[in-house]
Amino acid sequence: MQPRPYASLLLITGSRDTAAHFAAFLPEDRFAPELNVCSPLEADYVLGETVYDVVVIDGTVPAESGAALARFAMEHGVSGVLLLAEADKLPAVSALAAEHGFLALQSPVDPSLLRQSLAMMATVSQRLHALQSRADTLQAKMDEMRLVDRAKLILIQRFKMTEKQAHRFIEKNAMDRCVTRRAIAEKIIRTYDI
Repeated sequence: MQPRPYASLLLITGSRDTAAHFAAFLPEDRFAPELNVCSPLEADYVLGETVYDVVVIDGTVPAESGAALARFAMEHGVSGVLLLAEADKLPAVSALAAEHGFLALQSPVDPSLLRQSLAMMATVSQRLHALQSRADTLQAKMDEMRLVDRAKLILIQRFKMTEKQAHRFIEKNAMDRCVTRRAIAEKIIRTYDI
């Protein structure tokens, strides 16, 4: 699987001016050229509509709202969430971050630390996507194997075929009809399973 060239990023901020300032710190080789920005009020809707690789909640969002948004983002499939919090709120936010799996840094954040954190989260996100893709492929293969085995059992019981004959029957029909073994197995199950 080819790694995606760019990670998608959403900045949740209480200040539109923050977006331009923030964009200057993005590692250009890791993130899509456009920076998606929304307000805390729009965040639930935006996160429900699109899955982002990384979500950054800046220090202009109140810490309690930011922590709730960070948890919400994690629950909706975002693999990297960074919450920037004021120094006095950081200990409480860090405790929540450790519990829910997001990263908390003090705002304002050092630009090099921000770049490093974002690059690391993009890498983790890409690896998680690759693992999820592999898991989905394996799950599909396992599902197909279960269906084919079930169809073979039906052929063995109903038509007194051997396991080898049933296997050959499914393979040949799939090749002759230019369809998958899964499609043939599903048709056998629909037709003969009582």
